[in-house]
Amino acid sequence: MDYITAPGRHTGQWPVHLMACDTIAAKNMLLGLQLNSYPSSEYGNSFDTLLAVVQASEQAGLDSVWMADHFMFPDVQHPEREVPVMECYITLAAVAALTRRIRIGELVTGVPYRNPALLAKMAATLDVVSHGRSIVGLGAAWHEPEFKAYGWPFPPLRERMEMLEEATQVMDRLLAQRPASFHGKYYTVQDAYNDPAPVQKPRPPIMIGGSGERVTLRLVAQYAEFSNVFGDSATVAHKFDVLRQHCAAVGRPFDHITRCNHTGIMIARDETALEAKRKRFPRFEGVAGTPEQVIAQLEAYARAGSQYVTFNLVDDAPVEAIVLLGKSVVPRVAAL
Repeated sequence: MDYITAPGRHTGQWPVHLMACDTIAAKNMLLGLQLNSYPSSEYGNSFDTLLAVVQASEQAGLDSVWMADHFMFPDVQHPEREVPVMECYITLAAVAALTRRIRIGELVTGVPYRNPALLAKMAATLDVVSHGRSIVGLGAAWHEPEFKAYGWPFPPLRERMEMLEEATQVMDRLLAQRPASFHGKYYTVQDAYNDPAPVQKPRPPIMIGGSGERVTLRLVAQYAEFSNVFGDSATVAHKFDVLRQHCAAVGRPFDHITRCNHTGIMIARDETALEAKRKRFPRFEGVAGTPEQVIAQLEAYARAGSQYVTFNLVDDAPVEAIVLLGKSVVPRVAAL
């Protein structure tokens, strides 16, 4: 693995009840694919097609694949349509059972959808199924239409951020301690056992997704091993500077957090093919180009301090695009 996990307890102002699971800086830049809903005609049903994409990603040398935790979502290219969405954790469990190397994670779990003690049970089971290849992605959730459609209350942002912080503490304890207890404003756990325990010790790494400078990045500094922010390279550099300040404030080494950013990638063999893809996906925003152009844009993120790029791939032929990434981009990015 490209990471060193250092167990033990943190000191300083970082809360001492948290078990350490420090992810020391990656040795090179790694890539992780956020899985989409794919047309099912070529490989079978929706899962068969997704699995083909995952297996191509594993063979291409990507470090990870991720599932968004949504229940319904509009098509980015055709906002009047809804895209098919498979449930995040069930899909990842199936992927884990049918792969051998690639890591898996949620980008990211919407905390208000589920009780965090249940989430901890699901995350522990997923780590067992994957033989220790899971990353736990957590976020406050934001897509109000699916809250309303599915009958969940949609709390104000401040309340959702408070729920995220408590849920992260609950999951940290339930994934690392036996028994575990927690008493907070929103959640209570009393002498709970979460067995079988995760394979990774003391627990799987936690990613907190989001770029909020006042609260989200402070939560990353206190509780997480991965940060995941958004924006162009200049924005990403700024967000990491803010994260560094939060780490200093809580007494945590900045290099104990894997700095990650999210973007979209559209890759084509040459300019002619790229122009055709731009016409098919006119709303695309992100990294776009031939392999050399994609590498140059990812290099800009590396200069901004990013060690890990998660991306959604925009393409009518995702397996073909992943093969191209594996041959032309992944080895070069690994040297950044």
